Amino acid sequence: MGMKEELNLFVQKGEEFVNSKYILADIKIVNLLKSIASSNALVALFRNCLTDFDYEQAKKKYLVKSGYMSADKGEFILPEKSKDLLAFVFSILMEIDGRTLMLSDFLNRFFYEDGSTYAGYNAFINQMIKPFINTVKLLMESVLDGKLQDPIEALCEEEERRAIEKANKEKQEKLDEELSKKAYGESLKKLRKILLEDAQKIKKSKLNQTEKDRLNLIVNMLGTVIDSTDKDAINYAFTSYFYACKAHKILFFKRINKVENLLKDLLNAI
Repeated sequence: MGMKEELNLFVQKGEEFVNSKYILADIKIVNLLKSIASSNALVALFRNCLTDFDYEQAKKKYLVKSGYMSADKGEFILPEKSKDLLAFVFSILMEIDGRTLMLSDFLNRFFYEDGSTYAGYNAFINQMIKPFINTVKLLMESVLDGKLQDPIEALCEEEERRAIEKANKEKQEKLDEELSKKAYGESLKKLRKILLEDAQKIKKSKLNQTEKDRLNLIVNMLGTVIDSTDKDAINYAFTSYFYACKAHKILFFKRINKVENLLKDLLNAI
Protein backbone atom coordinates (compact mmCIF):
# COMPACT_ATOMS: atom_id res chain seq x y z
CA MET A 1 0.00 0.00 0.00
CA GLY A 2 1.03 3.56 -0.63
CA MET A 3 0.99 6.24 2.06
CA LYS A 4 -2.45 7.49 0.99
CA GLU A 5 -3.94 4.00 1.22
CA GLU A 6 -2.30 3.50 4.62
CA LEU A 7 -3.82 6.73 5.91
CA ASN A 8 -7.23 5.85 4.46
CA LEU A 9 -7.12 2.51 6.27
CA PHE A 10 -6.18 4.20 9.54
CA VAL A 11 -8.98 6.77 9.16
CA GLN A 12 -11.46 4.00 8.29
CA LYS A 13 -10.54 1.97 11.38
CA GLY A 14 -10.60 5.15 13.44
CA GLU A 15 -14.11 6.02 12.29
CA GLU A 16 -15.27 2.47 12.98
CA PHE A 17 -13.87 2.80 16.50
CA VAL A 18 -15.48 6.21 17.06
CA ASN A 19 -18.88 4.99 15.83
CA SER A 20 -18.75 1.64 17.64
CA LYS A 21 -20.64 0.52 20.71
CA TYR A 22 -18.80 -0.12 23.96
CA ILE A 23 -19.26 -3.88 23.61
CA LEU A 24 -17.18 -3.83 20.39
CA ALA A 25 -14.46 -1.50 21.66
CA ASP A 26 -11.81 -4.20 22.16
CA ILE A 27 -11.90 -5.43 18.56
CA LYS A 28 -12.01 -1.85 17.23
CA ILE A 29 -8.87 -0.99 19.23
CA VAL A 30 -7.13 -4.06 17.81
CA ASN A 31 -8.06 -3.06 14.26
CA LEU A 32 -6.86 0.51 14.78
CA LEU A 33 -3.51 -0.67 16.15
CA LYS A 34 -3.15 -3.10 13.23
CA SER A 35 -3.68 -0.25 10.76
CA ILE A 36 -0.78 1.59 12.41
CA ALA A 37 1.49 -1.48 12.43
CA SER A 38 0.84 -2.10 8.71
CA SER A 39 1.98 1.43 7.73
CA ASN A 40 5.68 2.27 7.49
CA ALA A 41 4.88 5.99 7.68
CA LEU A 42 2.71 5.64 10.79
CA VAL A 43 5.21 3.33 12.48
CA ALA A 44 7.92 5.96 11.88
CA LEU A 45 5.65 8.68 13.23
CA PHE A 46 4.80 6.82 16.44
CA ARG A 47 8.37 5.62 16.94
CA ASN A 48 9.48 9.24 16.89
CA CYS A 49 6.74 10.23 19.37
CA LEU A 50 7.62 7.41 21.74
CA THR A 51 11.35 8.14 21.77
CA ASP A 52 12.27 9.41 25.27
CA PHE A 53 8.57 9.42 26.20
CA ASP A 54 8.03 8.70 29.92
CA TYR A 55 4.67 6.94 30.11
CA GLU A 56 4.56 6.78 33.92
CA GLN A 57 5.20 10.50 34.28
CA ALA A 58 2.68 11.20 31.53
CA LYS A 59 -0.02 9.31 33.44
CA LYS A 60 0.57 11.54 36.46
CA LYS A 61 0.32 14.61 34.25
CA TYR A 62 -2.64 13.72 32.04
CA LEU A 63 -4.70 11.46 34.31
CA VAL A 64 -5.36 13.59 37.39
CA LYS A 65 -7.69 13.62 40.37
CA SER A 66 -11.04 15.22 39.76
CA GLY A 67 -11.64 18.49 41.52
CA TYR A 68 -15.37 17.98 41.86
CA MET A 69 -15.91 14.24 42.42
CA SER A 70 -14.91 11.63 44.99
CA ALA A 71 -11.26 10.81 45.69
CA ASP A 72 -11.31 7.64 43.56
CA LYS A 73 -12.42 9.52 40.44
CA GLY A 74 -10.16 11.37 38.03
CA GLU A 75 -10.16 13.12 34.68
CA PHE A 76 -8.18 13.17 31.47
CA ILE A 77 -6.22 16.30 30.57
CA LEU A 78 -5.60 16.59 26.82
CA PRO A 79 -1.84 17.01 26.13
CA GLU A 80 -0.98 20.32 24.45
CA LYS A 81 1.76 18.89 22.24
CA SER A 82 0.86 16.60 19.33
CA LYS A 83 3.85 14.38 20.10
CA ASP A 84 2.71 13.81 23.68
CA LEU A 85 -0.90 13.27 22.61
CA LEU A 86 0.01 10.57 20.10
CA ALA A 87 2.48 8.84 22.42
CA PHE A 88 0.15 8.88 25.42
CA VAL A 89 -3.06 7.72 23.72
CA PHE A 90 -1.14 5.06 21.76
CA SER A 91 0.30 3.75 25.04
CA ILE A 92 -3.16 3.66 26.62
CA LEU A 93 -4.56 1.70 23.66
CA MET A 94 -1.63 -0.74 23.82
CA GLU A 95 -2.30 -1.33 27.52
CA ILE A 96 -5.99 -1.95 26.88
CA ASP A 97 -5.13 -4.33 24.03
CA GLY A 98 -2.60 -6.14 26.22
CA ARG A 99 -5.14 -6.45 29.07
CA THR A 100 -2.84 -4.70 31.54
CA LEU A 101 -5.48 -1.98 31.65
CA MET A 102 -9.18 -2.85 31.72
CA LEU A 103 -11.26 -0.46 29.64
CA SER A 104 -14.20 -0.66 32.04
CA ASP A 105 -12.02 0.32 35.02
CA PHE A 106 -10.35 3.09 33.01
CA LEU A 107 -13.71 4.57 31.95
CA ASN A 108 -15.17 4.32 35.44
CA ARG A 109 -12.25 6.19 36.94
CA PHE A 110 -11.31 8.84 34.39
CA PHE A 111 -14.42 9.25 32.24
CA TYR A 112 -17.14 8.92 34.85
CA GLU A 113 -20.23 10.86 33.77
CA ASP A 114 -23.58 9.84 35.21
CA GLY A 115 -22.62 6.35 36.29
CA SER A 116 -23.55 4.74 32.97
CA THR A 117 -21.03 2.92 30.81
CA TYR A 118 -22.61 4.50 27.71
CA ALA A 119 -21.93 8.06 28.89
CA GLY A 120 -18.41 7.23 30.06
CA TYR A 121 -17.55 5.54 26.76
CA ASN A 122 -18.85 8.53 24.76
CA ALA A 123 -16.71 10.86 26.86
CA PHE A 124 -13.67 8.62 26.24
CA ILE A 125 -14.29 8.67 22.48
CA ASN A 126 -14.86 12.43 22.29
CA GLN A 127 -12.12 13.58 24.65
CA MET A 128 -9.35 11.10 23.89
CA ILE A 129 -9.89 9.07 20.71
CA LYS A 130 -11.20 11.73 18.33
CA PRO A 131 -8.31 14.18 19.02
CA PHE A 132 -5.87 11.28 18.59
CA ILE A 133 -7.26 10.23 15.21
CA ASN A 134 -7.69 13.80 13.96
CA THR A 135 -4.11 14.69 14.86
CA VAL A 136 -2.68 11.69 12.99
CA LYS A 137 -4.87 12.52 10.00
CA LEU A 138 -3.79 16.18 10.01
CA LEU A 139 -0.10 15.32 10.17
CA MET A 140 -0.26 12.68 7.44
CA GLU A 141 -2.34 14.87 5.12
CA SER A 142 0.40 17.52 5.31
CA VAL A 143 2.80 14.97 3.88
CA LEU A 144 0.38 13.74 1.21
CA ASP A 145 -0.35 17.30 0.09
CA GLY A 146 3.33 17.75 -0.60
CA LYS A 147 3.75 20.45 2.03
CA LEU A 148 6.29 18.35 3.93
CA GLN A 149 8.62 15.48 3.19
CA ASP A 150 7.75 12.99 5.92
CA PRO A 151 5.49 12.44 8.98
CA ILE A 152 8.20 13.42 11.45
CA GLU A 153 8.71 16.74 9.70
CA ALA A 154 4.94 17.21 9.81
CA LEU A 155 4.98 16.50 13.53
CA CYS A 156 7.69 19.10 14.13
CA GLU A 157 5.80 21.69 12.09
CA GLU A 158 2.58 21.02 13.98
CA GLU A 159 4.43 21.40 17.28
CA GLU A 160 5.85 24.72 16.10
CA ARG A 161 2.41 25.88 14.93
CA ARG A 162 0.84 25.02 18.29
CA ALA A 163 3.65 26.74 20.19
CA ILE A 164 3.20 29.93 18.14
CA GLU A 165 -0.57 29.75 18.57
CA LYS A 166 -0.18 29.34 22.33
CA ALA A 167 2.31 32.21 22.56
CA ASN A 168 0.03 34.50 20.55
CA LYS A 169 -2.92 33.56 22.74
CA GLU A 170 -0.98 34.27 25.93
CA LYS A 171 0.25 37.57 24.47
CA GLN A 172 -3.31 38.60 23.59
CA GLU A 173 -4.60 37.59 27.02
CA LYS A 174 -1.87 39.68 28.66
CA LEU A 175 -2.70 42.64 26.43
CA ASP A 176 -6.41 42.28 27.19
CA GLU A 177 -5.64 42.15 30.90
CA GLU A 178 -3.49 45.29 30.70
CA LEU A 179 -6.17 47.13 28.72
CA SER A 180 -8.79 45.97 31.18
CA LYS A 181 -6.72 47.25 34.11
CA LYS A 182 -6.19 50.54 32.33
CA ALA A 183 -9.91 50.93 31.62
CA TYR A 184 -10.64 49.90 35.21
CA GLY A 185 -8.31 52.55 36.65
CA GLU A 186 -9.59 55.33 34.42
CA SER A 187 -13.23 54.43 35.04
CA LEU A 188 -12.70 54.23 38.79
CA LYS A 189 -11.13 57.68 38.78
CA LYS A 190 -14.03 59.14 36.78
CA LEU A 191 -16.60 57.47 39.05
CA ARG A 192 -15.02 58.88 42.18
CA LYS A 193 -15.09 62.36 40.62
CA ILE A 194 -18.78 62.01 39.67
CA LEU A 195 -19.78 60.79 43.13
CA LEU A 196 -17.84 63.61 44.77
CA GLU A 197 -19.71 66.09 42.57
CA ASP A 198 -22.97 64.38 43.52
CA ALA A 199 -22.19 64.80 47.22
CA GLN A 200 -21.47 68.49 46.71
CA LYS A 201 -24.71 68.97 44.75
CA ILE A 202 -26.69 67.25 47.49
CA LYS A 203 -25.10 69.49 50.11
CA LYS A 204 -25.96 72.67 48.15
CA SER A 205 -29.49 71.54 47.24
CA LYS A 206 -32.66 72.89 48.87
CA LEU A 207 -33.76 69.42 49.98
CA ASN A 208 -34.56 68.91 53.64
CA GLN A 209 -31.84 67.33 55.80
CA THR A 210 -33.53 63.93 56.00
CA GLU A 211 -33.65 63.67 52.22
CA LYS A 212 -30.04 64.83 51.96
CA ASP A 213 -28.94 62.18 54.46
CA ARG A 214 -30.72 59.46 52.48
CA LEU A 215 -29.16 60.53 49.17
CA ASN A 216 -25.73 60.85 50.76
CA LEU A 217 -26.08 57.31 52.09
CA ILE A 218 -26.82 56.01 48.58
CA VAL A 219 -23.95 57.94 46.98
CA ASN A 220 -21.49 56.96 49.73
CA MET A 221 -22.51 53.31 49.51
CA LEU A 222 -21.76 53.25 45.78
CA GLY A 223 -18.48 55.07 46.41
CA THR A 224 -17.49 52.43 48.95
CA VAL A 225 -18.32 49.28 46.95
CA ILE A 226 -16.61 50.36 43.72
CA ASP A 227 -13.28 49.70 45.44
CA SER A 228 -14.28 46.10 46.11
CA THR A 229 -14.49 43.04 43.85
CA ASP A 230 -18.01 42.20 44.98
CA LYS A 231 -20.13 42.36 41.83
CA ASP A 232 -23.38 41.77 43.71
CA ALA A 233 -22.66 44.65 46.10
CA ILE A 234 -21.82 46.96 43.20
CA ASN A 235 -25.00 46.04 41.33
CA TYR A 236 -27.07 46.46 44.49
CA ALA A 237 -25.56 49.89 45.22
CA PHE A 238 -26.07 51.02 41.63
CA THR A 239 -29.73 49.95 41.75
CA SER A 240 -30.26 52.28 44.71
CA TYR A 241 -28.34 55.02 42.91
CA PHE A 242 -30.41 54.44 39.75
CA TYR A 243 -33.72 55.02 41.51
CA ALA A 244 -32.33 58.02 43.41
CA CYS A 245 -31.42 59.57 40.05
CA LYS A 246 -34.87 58.77 38.70
CA ALA A 247 -36.49 60.45 41.69
CA HIS A 248 -34.28 63.56 41.43
CA LYS A 249 -33.75 64.01 37.69
CA ILE A 250 -32.61 67.63 37.89
CA LEU A 251 -30.15 67.06 40.72
CA PHE A 252 -28.66 64.00 38.99
CA PHE A 253 -29.01 65.22 35.42
CA LYS A 254 -27.64 62.72 32.82
CA ARG A 255 -25.97 60.67 35.54
CA ILE A 256 -27.47 57.20 35.01
CA ASN A 257 -25.99 56.29 31.62
CA LYS A 258 -22.61 57.80 32.41
CA VAL A 259 -22.25 55.95 35.72
CA GLU A 260 -23.62 52.71 34.29
CA ASN A 261 -21.08 52.68 31.44
CA LEU A 262 -18.20 53.33 33.81
CA LEU A 263 -19.39 50.56 36.11
CA LYS A 264 -19.36 48.13 33.19
CA ASP A 265 -15.61 48.69 32.83
CA LEU A 266 -15.16 47.88 36.50
CA LEU A 267 -17.33 44.79 36.43
CA ASN A 268 -15.61 43.46 33.27
CA ALA A 269 -12.22 43.83 34.93
CA ILE A 270 -13.20 42.02 38.13
